[in-house]
Amino acid sequence: MAMYDIAKNVIQSGNYKLTEMLDKLTTLWMEGQIDKEQRDELTQMAKQSPDARAELDVLAKLEDLDRRVAALEAGGGASIGVEPVEYPEYVVGKWYYNGDKMTYNGKRYNCIAPAGVVCVWSPDEYAPYWEEVA
Repeated sequence: MAMYDIAKNVIQSGNYKLTEMLDKLTTLWMEGQIDKEQRDELTQMAKQSPDARAELDVLAKLEDLDRRVAALEAGGGASIGVEPVEYPEYVVGKWYYNGDKMTYNGKRYNCIAPAGVVCVWSPDEYAPYWEEVA
């Protein structure tokens, strides 16, 4: 039985993961076991199953998430519809440094700890490291 027929039978059975099947079809094509037209036909078949469409949706969401994380890491949050919060809520246990900003109990604060010194306390716990912003 030719590899084209084997791959087609597996696709018709629905017993495959889309990403693995697409990788396998590419490998078979690169090894010369199926031609480009067969690969394209089998790829389209594989993408048409209900399970494969659900997997494609998940993959698209993961790609979107990767794009958004990369934009945030590059400082481009506004370009993806996420505005940076100037005074984010205080987080217990987070390390704050001189110049960091946060909101605590509805009030805004700037960290004024000495340069290079970590502040892990709230303004209630250690007020000298926090300056309330009017």
